[in-house]
Amino acid sequence: MAAAVFFGCAAIAFGPALALVLLTVAAEPLRVLVLVAGSSSASPTSKCSISGLSFGIISGIFSVINILADAMGPGIVGIHGDSPYYFITSAFITMALVLLHTFWGIVFFDACERRRYWGLGLVVTSHLLTSGLTFLNPWYEASLVPIFIITLGTGLWAFVTAGGSFHNVLKCLSCKQEDDSTVMMYSALQVPCED
Repeated sequence: MAAAVFFGCAAIAFGPALALVLLTVAAEPLRVLVLVAGSSSASPTSKCSISGLSFGIISGIFSVINILADAMGPGIVGIHGDSPYYFITSAFITMALVLLHTFWGIVFFDACERRRYWGLGLVVTSHLLTSGLTFLNPWYEASLVPIFIITLGTGLWAFVTAGGSFHNVLKCLSCKQEDDSTVMMYSALQVPCED
C-alpha cells in the first residue's frame, strides 16, 4: 500500500508538470537548457513560462519530498487524529503550486516588461495568500478549494497575458490547419521577392 500511495501522490503532484515538459519543452534543445539552467537566450514568452515551470518543479520537489518519504513508511499518518487525507491533499497542493509558479512567471515577467506595478502586486499578493492557505493545519482539505480557485484565475490571466484567446482555443480544438501557401526563406525568415 505504501508504494501505491507514493507513486500515486507523485503522479498527482508532478503529472501536469511532466505533461508540460513533454509537450512544450522536450522537442527543442534550447528550451531544455532554459528548463535546466534557468533563463538564457530564448523568446521572452517561452523563457518566462519555462523558467516558471522550472522553479515550480524544484519548489514542488522540495515541498513534497519528505511527505512522499513518509508515505513509504514505517508508520501511518492519521492514526492519532490527524487527517487521513494528508498525502493526497499534499499532492494536489503541490500540483497547484507547480502550475502557479509557471503562471506567476508569465504574469510577473510581463508586468515587469510593461511596468504594470499593479500586476506585480497581484502576483506577490496571490503568492502570499496561497502560502498562507497552506497553514490551515490540520484542515488541509479546506485549503484546496481556495488554492485551486487562485490557480484557475492565475492560469486564465497567464493565458491572456501570453496572447491566448478563445478563438485560438477553438482553432486548436478543431484540429484544422490553415492553408499557408506563402513560402518563407529560412535564412532571413522573409517572404522571397517575386522574380
